[in-house]
Amino acid sequence: MLITVAALAPSLRAGDEALAKRLDRQNEQLKQLQHEVARLRAKESTERVAIESEVEEYLAASDVEDQPRHNRGTIGTGFGNRVRLGGYFSLEFRDDGDGQTMEFDQHRLVPKIQADIAEAITFETEIEIEGGGADVGFLDGNEILVEYAVLVFELIENQLDFSAGLILVPWGRFNLYHDDPLNDLTDRPLVARRIGATAFDQPGVSLSGTATLGGDWFLDFNVALVQGFDDGFSTNGGVRDARQSFRSDNNDNKQVFGRVVIDVPSGWFDLVEFGVSFTYGKHDSSGELANYGFGFDLFVKRGAFELIAEYMNLRIEQPAGAALSEPRRMDGWYVEIAYHFFPGNWRGRHRLFTDESTFTFVVRVEGIDLNNNTDGSAFRDDLFQVTIGFNFRPVERNVLKFSYTFVDSDQTGFDGGSADRFLISWATFF
Repeated sequence: MLITVAALAPSLRAGDEALAKRLDRQNEQLKQLQHEVARLRAKESTERVAIESEVEEYLAASDVEDQPRHNRGTIGTGFGNRVRLGGYFSLEFRDDGDGQTMEFDQHRLVPKIQADIAEAITFETEIEIEGGGADVGFLDGNEILVEYAVLVFELIENQLDFSAGLILVPWGRFNLYHDDPLNDLTDRPLVARRIGATAFDQPGVSLSGTATLGGDWFLDFNVALVQGFDDGFSTNGGVRDARQSFRSDNNDNKQVFGRVVIDVPSGWFDLVEFGVSFTYGKHDSSGELANYGFGFDLFVKRGAFELIAEYMNLRIEQPAGAALSEPRRMDGWYVEIAYHFFPGNWRGRHRLFTDESTFTFVVRVEGIDLNNNTDGSAFRDDLFQVTIGFNFRPVERNVLKFSYTFVDSDQTGFDGGSADRFLISWATFF
């Protein structure tokens, strides 16, 4: 069962008896929940003891008590007490407009494995298979990629971890919560794809943890040292072609990425989460030209409403005499608002109308500029989109999504700069 700790944690602190009504579809469930337990353990009071007991009872009733707190998705089947298997799957039906053919796209199949090596040591991995994943003649756009593979050492229980391996880079919010069944829209945000490079993983090491700031203020942090970017930045692709190899680096410098999140207490909202991301590294072969960036993100929840917003900005030093087509600054943003509901008298009327069933209306507005020196020099250089979506979740881990995107590009000659897109997708954790 997926659990929304974003909703659950405030409910527990307030003693809300309607706990089941606080479930939603954010994968922050286990990460946030276990962090919340750690935070509650820091409170020396009778209330803290009662709340912690309630959390543990809920975990036991939900059959997720043995899942490690680092989990970013749903791990389905356990083999003894040591290994868990699971993952997610997504299929899309796309009409990308502008003369493109309508097509089914078997986009992703992502098996996940988690294993307990010792009491304070775990191993986790995801293997992403796109488009069938085999190099055969009738398949195209396919790949098999290790998306995440880390050895995690718990240095301080529930407070501080050290990880080594293929790190899911803490550069923006969406990269850390990109699994298809988690999100209410099928396509990932432009800024997350072209500046955040989702799904962005790199070989390296990281340090992550949680701390109390006093009262109901809490802080999570994640800092990673990885290969980083090389000089493959472009006005149409953003940073995607600048990601380094998993086995080599083009210079001796390494890049640092980090994200710090503060949970802001609020008597009116169920959750207010504010994050700050940063990065710095050298990207040319001689190790002299720097790239550096920052980002802000916000997650707000009140009842059936959720708001997610994110902004990212990356500066790129170029050699003297570089053409204007070589990007020196790129930035982007999105704001997404969702409303979740389900008629109470529909529950149980059909096998697909369960106690977890939810309908969602969602709207995302977004824009990117991948080269501040040019205007419309490539399709994605100055791109603005509005997406309207509706989805149905029979249970939290399974979703059917519909969306329509209005696309506006400044590229000259691009059919007036628009190519609207219609999508249907099916996604599930397993």
